[in-house]
Amino acid sequence: TIVLQGQDGVVEQARRQIEDLVPVYAVLDYTNSEIIKRELVMARISLLGTEYFEDLLLHHHTSTNAGAADSQELVAEIREKQFHPANLPASEVLRLKHEHLNDITNLTNNFGGRVVDISETSCIVELSAKPTRISAFLKLVEPFGVLECARSGMMALPRTPLKTSTEEAADEDEKISEIVDISQLPPG
Repeated sequence: TIVLQGQDGVVEQARRQIEDLVPVYAVLDYTNSEIIKRELVMARISLLGTEYFEDLLLHHHTSTNAGAADSQELVAEIREKQFHPANLPASEVLRLKHEHLNDITNLTNNFGGRVVDISETSCIVELSAKPTRISAFLKLVEPFGVLECARSGMMALPRTPLKTSTEEAADEDEKISEIVDISQLPPG
């Protein structure tokens, strides 16, 4: 599914280019339709907090860049912080992990998602929602440290009209035939 928003001329040009792609069976234009939009996101979120997350980022930076001396100094500074996991007792780190997992789980549940995997240092959450809710969710879990994130992109389908009488049903069938040109659908 490809969702385009923009000026009519640009959308039409993109539609024609998409139709030329070999595996495309149909291009449906839902511009004048009420649609339902959804997006899927899977994110790996740190259970150790942002201090550990900063440490991981800097460690990655030192292993991939030439400025290793500067980066190692930054890593040392971060590890010296009072609340870095390396400076806390094991029981305190365990308690913090549990609190973070609890908070992430509650936040994910409030958005209609779920935690699908839990490891020693991170968890993976999945959420299917409107694109604006996905963005809001990611903004709210950002303080925990988003280690990885995969978003599907927007998907859309037109709403199914409700039939209330025979006259309205005929009108709705006419609208549906305008929205979906059967000749553009794949065989079968």
